[in-house]
Amino acid sequence: MVRITRRQVTQTKKFLTGKGGSMAASASASRSEVKKQPPRRGIRRERIIQAVAIIVVLIAWELAGRQLGVFILAPPSSLVAAFSEMMGTGELQKALMDSSVGLVLGFGFAAFFGVAIGFLMGTYRSVATIMDPFVSALYVVPIAALVPLIIVWTGIGLTPRVLTVTLFAVFEILIATYTGVRGVNQRLIDMARSFGANQRQLFRHVVFFGALPVIFAGLRIGAGRAIKGMVIAELLFAVTGLGGLVLTHSHYYRTDKVLVVVVVISLLGVIFVSLVQLAERKLAPWWHD
Repeated sequence: MVRITRRQVTQTKKFLTGKGGSMAASASASRSEVKKQPPRRGIRRERIIQAVAIIVVLIAWELAGRQLGVFILAPPSSLVAAFSEMMGTGELQKALMDSSVGLVLGFGFAAFFGVAIGFLMGTYRSVATIMDPFVSALYVVPIAALVPLIIVWTGIGLTPRVLTVTLFAVFEILIATYTGVRGVNQRLIDMARSFGANQRQLFRHVVFFGALPVIFAGLRIGAGRAIKGMVIAELLFAVTGLGGLVLTHSHYYRTDKVLVVVVVISLLGVIFVSLVQLAERKLAPWWHD
């Protein structure tokens, strides 16, 4: 026999009467009732460990670079001059702007289609049955194997780069959304139905917010995949963006400039994933309590 607590009943009443607004509002209200805990010392300790690890890596990199030579492994000290040179010519800013356009558009399309199709598959079993073999087949296909076809279909320019980024990121988001929708607590759904919730209310107040943490997990993974897709697309389709800079400077054996671009790509990935995590904290604050 399923046991339903008084608190769950109260939350469901709030969902259906509109007093609670949504699961996010209910969670925020519940959180405000609990006395805030003082900041944990463990977080500060973790930041210190991260800083020490970065310093150790930079020192080891500097020593190895001086030992091997700039041609083999440019040390961090030489990257400063290379960075200043690339900023002075404007090539780094232009490449970063070109890459950002393709990245944002591609990830936007991936998020939209991934979440939409994932919700349809998670909500309607017939849609999941129809789509599952196609999703599984496309998921295991190496995107690089589709490069010749993408060039034939779309030519060379922004469109193939956006399409490549979308294909790199969409399946992680789709599968995470499908898993999140299917994993919503069935007791909450049954409870909402017992109070007369219709399909729209179930989706808006229970299913959507119940699946949101898993969806954002897929979005974080998809953001990292989108960065990889961006670089691969720029290397294969056109010598443009950050990937184009890597290809150009590698032809001239400028290891320092290549590593500058690699560091910029890494920082771009960290910022991009951090933005997704920030959105998660805003839309699903109860998940971080």
